Amino acid sequence: MLIEQVRRTIDHYHLLEKGDRVIVGVSAGVDSMVLLHLLNEFRREFDLSLIIAHIDHGLRPGESEKEAALVQKESAHFNLPFEYAQFNVKEFQKSGGFSLQDAARKLRFQFFHQLLKKYSGGKIALGHNADDQVETVLLRLLRGSGLKGLKGMLPIRERRIIRPLLEVWREEIEDYAKENSIPYLIDSSNFKNDYLRNRLRLNLIPFIEKDYEPGFRQTILRTSTLLRSENDFIEKEAEEAYQKIIHKEENGITFKFSSYQSFHDALQWRVIQKVLERMDRESNWDEGEWSEANLIFEKLLHPQASFFLELSHGLFLEKRYDMIMLRNGGIKAIPPFEVELPIHGRTQIQEIGKEIVVEERDWDKSQPMDESSNVAFLDYERLNLPLKMRNFRPGDRFQPLGTKGTQKLKEFFIDHKIPKFERPNIPLLISGERIVWVVGHRIDERFKVTSNTKKVLRVEVA
Repeated sequence: MLIEQVRRTIDHYHLLEKGDRVIVGVSAGVDSMVLLHLLNEFRREFDLSLIIAHIDHGLRPGESEKEAALVQKESAHFNLPFEYAQFNVKEFQKSGGFSLQDAARKLRFQFFHQLLKKYSGGKIALGHNADDQVETVLLRLLRGSGLKGLKGMLPIRERRIIRPLLEVWREEIEDYAKENSIPYLIDSSNFKNDYLRNRLRLNLIPFIEKDYEPGFRQTILRTSTLLRSENDFIEKEAEEAYQKIIHKEENGITFKFSSYQSFHDALQWRVIQKVLERMDRESNWDEGEWSEANLIFEKLLHPQASFFLELSHGLFLEKRYDMIMLRNGGIKAIPPFEVELPIHGRTQIQEIGKEIVVEERDWDKSQPMDESSNVAFLDYERLNLPLKMRNFRPGDRFQPLGTKGTQKLKEFFIDHKIPKFERPNIPLLISGERIVWVVGHRIDERFKVTSNTKKVLRVEVA
């Protein structure tokens, strides 16, 4: 009996607990209508609070109104709260560049998560069945997927999305609906060959079962179950790898590239995925679809010494030689700037949010000099006034303190592992046409304080 099989699934995967609040996604199709009736059967046993959620995607005028009316009628029949949402999926699809089905799924989950907040938490019950699982695995196989995708949908995900019908076949659900006089409507779009999923269900799977393997669906379902077990094992290994190298910071996560590289490729990919999950817990990442994890993984296979990568969800990835950082927000582009500095006083440089303090002093050799990287002492008499502060320009050269010849500033930045995108943010103190100080890093040998120095110029960048 179907109800017994569903109960075994619930018990095996611990889908329901006493006192659960469950938001039931009900479309008026046979799967979700049977799911609603089954959960109502378990309502007293588990002391469930059920909320019915129905969505009109705005794709099938006429049918949509009938579906909403049927679901609302069933809600009243069971005396359950009815939550309704209407979306323009085609408009959302165009704005986000999604496929029509991806757009519909994203909007559905946005609505479900809004209801979770409204009702202070709970679970989301969906009517996916064993046939849906087979179709999902085949779709991911055709589009290209690894173990994480080929395991298929999970009976329980994130401890709150449950699929009690995932181990029963569609024909069993239809038989149960007939036997128990459960009303439902048929979605006409399920028979259109416009969608790849429909073509798999209507054409490919029946063809394989007829001409090649009668038990094809059962084989795919069994395979997905085996892969799910293997995926669970690798996930545990990946979690250990993640915990070993990750350092949490106020606004992000960092880890050493060399430590990351020491892992097998399969663990590297999953570590990236876990980093994304931890950074954006509120977003509804799709199961088996990790395009940005793939993007980062591929980028790190043959990486530059440093790079900057903008991601969705307000995240960005930055590589600085052996350090990887994933953070919220982005790096502000610094425009070219040049500011003249008075010998005594303070000057604000708005482009980099810094204040420059310049002070002329008689040189007292007995007084120690500040050792801060943000302070420079220069031989005043070697300077050509007025001084200026600007940022990096192609072709810049200077003579780093302690060296005999000049060096391209670009080479100095490379030697000191300063990423390309960070270089415009580093102010340069200029005397005439010469770089006197690469702020925070090195002064020029020709302007250093010596035993013959009489006056010094103290420059601080704060």
